Amino acid sequence: MELTIRLRARSGKSQELSQFLVELHDTIRTAHGCRESCIYHDISGDENLLLSSQWENGTAFEKYMQSKHGGIFLGAIDLLGEKVEISICENVHV
Repeated sequence: MELTIRLRARSGKSQELSQFLVELHDTIRTAHGCRESCIYHDISGDENLLLSSQWENGTAFEKYMQSKHGGIFLGAIDLLGEKVEISICENVHV
């Protein structure tokens, strides 16, 4: 499963949100079922960030989000983020 989260930080909170995501990133990358995870800073807009991750399946991602670290992640996005777009693409094997 591929997960993409596009975030726009609240005005003046871009650096704080970016720093928080970098600090929390290790918990995402090392979570059971996470294959890969990257954070990108959009150079076209100072306050735009992107988190891209690949998970073995949706269940692994749900378990992370229900964990302590997942709760912290959601709380930070709620506190520091202004706009959030989430895209999920399930792996299709042909």
